[in-house]
Amino acid sequence: RIVVTKPQRQPYIQDINVASAQNYTITVTPNPTEGGTVTGGGSFAAGASCTVTATPNANYTFTNWTENGNVVSTNASYTFTVNANRTLVANFTYVAPTYTVSVSASPTNGGTATGGGTYQEGENCTVSATAAAGYTFTNWTENGTVVSTNANYTFTVNANHTLVAHFTANTYTINVSASPTNGGNVTGGGPFTYGQSCTVSATAAAGYTFTNWTEGSTVVSTNANYTFQVNASRTLVAHFTQNTYNVNVSANPSNGGNVTGGGSFTYGQNCTVTATAASGYTFANWTEGSTVVSTNTSYSFSVTSNRNLVAHFTENPLPMYNISVTPKPEEGGTVRGAGTYQEGQSCTVSATPATGYNFVNWTENEVVLSTNTAYTFTVTGNRNLVANFSPMSYTISTSVNPADGGEVFGTGTYAYGMEVTLRVALNEDYIFLNWTENGTVVAETEDYTFVVTGDRALIANVQSTEGLEENAKIGIVLYPNPISDKLNIEATEAIDHIEIFDIAGARVYSQKNCSEKMEIQTADLPAGTYVIRMTMQNTIEVRRFVKK
Repeated sequence: RIVVTKPQRQPYIQDINVASAQNYTITVTPNPTEGGTVTGGGSFAAGASCTVTATPNANYTFTNWTENGNVVSTNASYTFTVNANRTLVANFTYVAPTYTVSVSASPTNGGTATGGGTYQEGENCTVSATAAAGYTFTNWTENGTVVSTNANYTFTVNANHTLVAHFTANTYTINVSASPTNGGNVTGGGPFTYGQSCTVSATAAAGYTFTNWTEGSTVVSTNANYTFQVNASRTLVAHFTQNTYNVNVSANPSNGGNVTGGGSFTYGQNCTVTATAASGYTFANWTEGSTVVSTNTSYSFSVTSNRNLVAHFTENPLPMYNISVTPKPEEGGTVRGAGTYQEGQSCTVSATPATGYNFVNWTENEVVLSTNTAYTFTVTGNRNLVANFSPMSYTISTSVNPADGGEVFGTGTYAYGMEVTLRVALNEDYIFLNWTENGTVVAETEDYTFVVTGDRALIANVQSTEGLEENAKIGIVLYPNPISDKLNIEATEAIDHIEIFDIAGARVYSQKNCSEKMEIQTADLPAGTYVIRMTMQNTIEVRRFVKK
């Protein structure tokens, strides 16, 4: 029996060892309790792995796990090996929720709204409304409900808010009146909202003319219809001026008598004009334009418009005088105004200078009467008037190109119309080419004569003859050399222009449109050395020869 029972006890002993293994309790709690939930606590065998998990509720965040006040983990899921009873606390931190405060203006151009944004629960928010020009703040509303009538509205944020700042357009009064009150009618005044267009109109009464619109003492418009944008209350006055008309009176002839009664009159006022004949004259009538309006010396009428009245007088025969005018010099200009005039008549003589002349003065018997081109006087006798003119002066300047080629005589200041002759004195071994002005050839002779009509800058172009034969490009033969009665020329191409100069540079012979072979008669040339210049299509050739 003993042998049989031993194998039966072995498994019983093993069961007792398992049952007697150490178990530990893991306790988990949230702090604060509303901060979140914790899981994973319970009974665990020694050496077992345990994971506790903390899940925060809304508006909370997990902070750490503590045991007896000591932080054991900052992870929401904390895993460890169980080897003792443990009391773990999951700590949560409260995070206040955030809300959005939106602000807007109504109407959008009525002003600005500020202060919106994101706020934490319990935080104070102040929204501000600033009215634009011409608007007034009314209130703040939320979902159509007035929440404040203060432009600055402060509240504690506990939810999302959509706030609207309401503005009201200002209303202004436009007052209009007429000055004087019977001067005309005015319309267009009344109440207007800010920015509205207003047109006030002024209509003049009979006998009046609209002048301007004023505000206070300031003229704001000279148009009868004045349009503006309303941005304030205004008091506008339309000013009217009673129509004033001018009655002008004159005598014909002016020395025929005196006229009175003209002047400025208001519409409908009575006017009497009077004509009194001078000695030797008789009143004839009053005319306006070409119409006779009265034959009475005193003419009365009601003024309704501007009038130009002429009192006509008939004069006794007066002596006649001759006025003669003469220009000096005769070519200096033209004169007008000469003729036969009655005694006392007004005469105007005028002088117009000719081109190149200035008017100086009017003289009579060498006495200066006037320096004005038009001279007006009353005729009392025969007169001989002289209009004096002076010619304008111009500068004639010259130069030699090249400068060492010679000298020019005749430069200086000359009166308009004078004839000037410029002469070139050539230096030795130079020949004359031409005169140019602004690059244009104006003459091809050494002596250049012209009439002065303005300032001129002339260039005498000359050419040195030294070394030209060595640079010859065209085959040319001159023979005989020296010569006596004739010079023969043979060239390899046609010669366009042949010129012969003496040793002083003066041209003594010239011929154009020549050929390859030429015979020039030289019997009349004095003995001496000469330079011959031959112009071809593409070159100029210069040679020397001697006349014996």
